[in-house]
Amino acid sequence: LPSPALTLGHSNMSVLETVAAGIDWATVLAYAFTVMAAYVALTVAAVASPIARRILFKSRLYARGIAHMVLSREKKNWPKQRGNGVPVGTNIVTKRIIFIRHGESTWNQVFNRGFGYRFPFRLFEGVLTEVVGLLSRSSFFFDAPLSDLGNLEAKNLRAFLTSKENGPVGKDADALAGVKGTSILVTSNLRRAAQTMAVAFWDRVAVTGEKIFVLSCLQEMARNVDTCALAGPGEPVPLRGLEEQIPDVQNVPAGPIRDLLERRRVTDSGSVVAESGHFNAGNKPLMRNGHASMLEFAHWSAAQDATTIIVGGHSLWFKEFFKCFIPSEQEHVAQRKKIVNCGVVAFDLKCGKDASGNDGFSIDSSTVRVVYGGFGK
Repeated sequence: LPSPALTLGHSNMSVLETVAAGIDWATVLAYAFTVMAAYVALTVAAVASPIARRILFKSRLYARGIAHMVLSREKKNWPKQRGNGVPVGTNIVTKRIIFIRHGESTWNQVFNRGFGYRFPFRLFEGVLTEVVGLLSRSSFFFDAPLSDLGNLEAKNLRAFLTSKENGPVGKDADALAGVKGTSILVTSNLRRAAQTMAVAFWDRVAVTGEKIFVLSCLQEMARNVDTCALAGPGEPVPLRGLEEQIPDVQNVPAGPIRDLLERRRVTDSGSVVAESGHFNAGNKPLMRNGHASMLEFAHWSAAQDATTIIVGGHSLWFKEFFKCFIPSEQEHVAQRKKIVNCGVVAFDLKCGKDASGNDGFSIDSSTVRVVYGGFGK
C-alpha cells in the first residue's frame, strides 16, 4: 500500500494540475503585458507631465506596500542570542539615548481604537481621504501622519518639555532642552515620528536652528502599509503644514526659523524646521532584517560625538531594541510593554568590545528612566 505521505503528495499535485489546467494563460499573459505597457507609458509621460509623475509615484507606493505586506520577513532569521555581546574591559563608550514615541497616527486612529460601531465610519473617512488625495504625494494610510489626537499629544509633550514647573528634571532635562552638554535630534523616516519631533522640539529648534537627522534604520518593523516611507533616499521627511500645529508661531525668537517665517520661505522638508536626509537610505527593502537595523543604529550612535541622542521613533522598534540589548539575566517592563504615545524613556547604551573582540552593545536595566508618559498596560 502507498504511504499516507505519498498519497497526500499525489493528491496535492492533482489539485495543482487541475487549477493550472483551468487557467487561461493567454489571458493572464495579455493582462501582464497590458500592465507592463501601461507602466512604461506612464514612466515616459512622467517626464513632461506632473499628473503622470504623481500617478506613477502613487502606483509605485501602492505596489510596494502590497508587496511588503505579503513578502516582509523583518522578524525572521534573528539570532537566538540577540544583541552583539556585552562590552567588557575599560575601553567602553556610554551614550545616553532618549526614546520618544510618536503621537497617534491616522492609521492608529482607524484600527487601534477598537472595532465597535464607530469603526466603519472611521474606515470610510480614511478611504475617502485616500481617494481624494489620490493624485497628491501624500497619503492617509501609507506612511500615516499624525491624527488630530496625535497632534494634540505632540503639543502636550512640547508643553511638558518647556515647562519650568512640571517639565523634565534630572540629568536628562538639560539634554532635552539643548542647554548643556552635547545632544542631537534624530527621527525615523516616517512622518508621524518626524512630525512629533518637530512639534515637541519647536522651541529648541527655533533657538538653535539645528537640523533633525533622518535615520532610515529607525523605520518601524511591521507589515502594515503605514510603515512604508514616502521620503526617498537622501530626502527629508515631508513636514508641510507643520506650522499650523504651533499656535504661537508668531512668537518665535530671533533666529533662523524666524527669518524663514518672515521671508515666507521653507526648507526642503516643506516646513521651516530643517532636516538632514544624509542618513536616510529610503524605504526599507522587502528583505530587511529588523535585528540588523537595530545594530545599525547602535553602531551609528557609538560613532557620534554627541553624548546624548534624542530619538523620535516607534513602539515596536523601541521594544525590540530593549529586548535586544538588555542582558537576558535582567528583566524590565521595557522588554514587555510598548512606550505610550509621545512617551519619553531614557537609558544608557554601552558600546565597546565583547569578550570575543567583536563590537558589543548593552543596556543596564537600572539606567532606564521614564521621563514622560512611560509604558502601556
